Amino acid sequence: MSKIIPYSTLLRQQHVSFLRHKHREYQEREEYLMHLRKLLFQVEGQMRQAEIQQLEVFREIGGHFKIDLKFPDLGDRVGLQEVFATDPFLTALKEFFAGRLTSDECCETILALQEDPPVL
Repeated sequence: MSKIIPYSTLLRQQHVSFLRHKHREYQEREEYLMHLRKLLFQVEGQMRQAEIQQLEVFREIGGHFKIDLKFPDLGDRVGLQEVFATDPFLTALKEFFAGRLTSDECCETILALQEDPPVL
């Protein structure tokens, strides 16, 4: 003789099964997100390090030409953008690095700035 399972028991088992399935699904996504967050943190750290190294190139060139560069704090991205947008020395270097100025043209521009420094 077969045993009859009440509807409420079947319904409860269905709910429990559904919740377990959703729990597994959620945990898989959460682990994936955690992995992506770690990866993002590593990439952000590497980007930050590369940005600092790029700033060092500008400082080195400024030192070579005896031009005092005043960069804002490293966390001040807006301030850094403003400095690069308004400083004629940095503008010349950006143009040079972008390939729009030759090294001779860049040198001439920098030497002209040293002779007649802009008023900021």
